[in-house]
Amino acid sequence: MTAEWSDDLQLLIRLLRRDHDGAARCLRSRRAPADDFLAFIVEHKLAVAGRNALEGSPLRGAFSPERLAALGDVCRARTTRAQALLAELEHLADRFHDAGQPFVLLKGPYLAARYYGNELGREFVDLDVLVPRADRARAFRLLGAAGYARKSRTLLGVGLTCFFVHGFDFTNGRGKVDLHWALSRHPSFRIDERTIWVSRQSYRVAGRAYDVLSDEHDVVLAVLSLLRDIERGGAKLKNLVDLFCILDALDATQDWDAFLAARRRERILDPTVNVLRLCLAIAGTPDLFPNLQSTLERYAGRAVPLRLDALPFVLAPTRFGLGNKMWSARVHEGSPATWFLWWAVSLPFRTAVRNRRRNSAAAPS
Repeated sequence: MTAEWSDDLQLLIRLLRRDHDGAARCLRSRRAPADDFLAFIVEHKLAVAGRNALEGSPLRGAFSPERLAALGDVCRARTTRAQALLAELEHLADRFHDAGQPFVLLKGPYLAARYYGNELGREFVDLDVLVPRADRARAFRLLGAAGYARKSRTLLGVGLTCFFVHGFDFTNGRGKVDLHWALSRHPSFRIDERTIWVSRQSYRVAGRAYDVLSDEHDVVLAVLSLLRDIERGGAKLKNLVDLFCILDALDATQDWDAFLAARRRERILDPTVNVLRLCLAIAGTPDLFPNLQSTLERYAGRAVPLRLDALPFVLAPTRFGLGNKMWSARVHEGSPATWFLWWAVSLPFRTAVRNRRRNSAAAPS
């Protein structure tokens, strides 16, 4: 584990929380130059969030004017891209609304609007939407009629591939849409799709109301996204910071005992407990979420031991990502042998979906 990585992450979290005293302590204890932090947030696609957090902060003077100016240039380019995607979202929402097709807006502009201050407060490179599983084929056709082509490859047909994955990528040349029909996919999960749709709420993004997940399913989606990243051998820092921002907004009011009781019914209790414990430990932030931390302490017996080799979330032994796979197999419900069997059988299908088509004109099917 690199000390500098941990220093940068802790400083970013304190800045996002407007905890100026805590951020100042992080800055004083750094083992690397302050300007390295600016390179860190640019590299991990958090330039906009980090720059906004520094606006009005007494710590802004700790960074060189030249590096702050360069950060501003990066943020302007990424904000322009996000604005173009917001226009695509309007276009897509009109198409789905006219067809009477319900969808839930995930991640991207919704997370930015709710948890980062405004819809341009966090950079994003695509749009994520969730449709009911039964409407999957209809949503494919609607995207095709709107000028989007499926970029995700399939193996042995669309239907069989969809059994093993939770979403496909589509593009129209101007923007990319990740169409989801499940929050995640694993045979041990018992996530009730009906509950997701019944509990959804509404949130305004760029002046328009969209259906979004309930608060607790925001946490579930963030946890399961990180779990998939860990299985693959690492994690995106942006996904980790998203989870911290969600927890920061919800910790004071969320009934975490009830939340975990629901995860037990869905057979994702152990993955949820372990991912949350790992996240709080890896960033050294258990004090920021006292309600969640006290609840997790009552589930300490479910913790699966691990040894971090590097950040983010690279677990030893690292050869072929074996440490990450062994840990993931143990935190899922069911036996590790069952997890490895599913991983092996589903791998060709998941690989096909990630290996995108080169022909952007290919029609979705």
